[in-house]
Amino acid sequence: MSGALSGFTLIDLTQGLCGPFGSMRLADAGAEVIKIEPLAGDSARPMGPPFIGGESAVFLSLNRNKKSLALDTSKPEGQDIIRRLSTQADVFLEDLGPGEAEKLGLGYEDLQKLNSKLVYCSISAFGEEGPLRHLPGAELVIQAMADYTNSLGRIGEPPVRLGTDVASLNTGIFASQAVTAALFHRARTGEGQRVAVSMLGTLLHMRGIMWTSMTDPDDWYGFHLDNYTKPPDSGYKTKNGQVYFGLRRGSSEEWDRLMISLGLEEYINDPRFAGFGREATSIGRYAAEVKPIWEQAFKEMTSEEVIQLVHEFSGDAVPFMDYATLFAHPQVQELNVVQQIEHPTAGTFKTIGPVWRFSDTAAQVQSPPPTLGQHTEEILQRLGFSREKIQVLRAGGVIG
Repeated sequence: MSGALSGFTLIDLTQGLCGPFGSMRLADAGAEVIKIEPLAGDSARPMGPPFIGGESAVFLSLNRNKKSLALDTSKPEGQDIIRRLSTQADVFLEDLGPGEAEKLGLGYEDLQKLNSKLVYCSISAFGEEGPLRHLPGAELVIQAMADYTNSLGRIGEPPVRLGTDVASLNTGIFASQAVTAALFHRARTGEGQRVAVSMLGTLLHMRGIMWTSMTDPDDWYGFHLDNYTKPPDSGYKTKNGQVYFGLRRGSSEEWDRLMISLGLEEYINDPRFAGFGREATSIGRYAAEVKPIWEQAFKEMTSEEVIQLVHEFSGDAVPFMDYATLFAHPQVQELNVVQQIEHPTAGTFKTIGPVWRFSDTAAQVQSPPPTLGQHTEEILQRLGFSREKIQVLRAGGVIG
């Protein structure tokens, strides 16, 4: 593996979305990631549809650039293999839940005795203290508890979930950041340490910008906030589609010219359009109220014409896109985020590759997601296990 983290080895004892997404980011940067899977496989392997050549699209999207070791961690022999791996590793990542790794003899204090430089990262749903610490969380559970759904939907109607798995994936990002920071500390001091992140903590952190703006409960207007629940923003209707636009940088002269171009002179001095339209578009306080006025002006214009006009007057404007139009857009193509992977059973499939750009140590797709246990023998042989011992472990149901 090449990349900024080339030479670092990570033991990944996580399943599903959160931990694997975090370890994949480190693998994309060049770290060797040894993925320890149950004999039945990661819990994401059967997630679907969709499936590609019998492989879960969810699993394929989260586990490139990794090696798979199929192992029964409930058996003492399996636990011993993990301990032996940890002596050669830089990072250990687990999501078993508070106290569970310790029951297996795989807690931080257990492994730190074997490798004082180990960076140990624990991921949990609700955190490691408090009355909910032992509960198994899930994406929608955490979204609901963290107040994340209350700003989604229509006022007076039940809230809706956020489509993206924001708790799981962002916790994975936070985990990769914590690990990288701990490795930087180790580079300066030679000391490993334990770090921990939680899904609930992640959403509390991300939600904080909204709560911080609630300085006066009788006047909820603030940064990105004019009511606890705002109507869904589907953009502004045009002759042939929907556009999103905002006015943030324009001058007084540009604002007047824009309104004249749209035949909206009568609203130039309307208090709802104060601040050169900043309050009447995007997240402005009166944006929802005056939306019909804008759409009346746009009804005979195409989306392309509206976008060009708004750009002429220093505004922001983009079309609302679906999957096909988004990935055909020249800007998205220029980012080169869609990459193809050759997989031994799924064949060729597309994935969203690393979005980092390094001048010297590129983050890249270097190997496809592994099949279950694909690297078991390779990893055990590196630890010094003979072929005969590997066969005994397989016959005993320790490895797969």
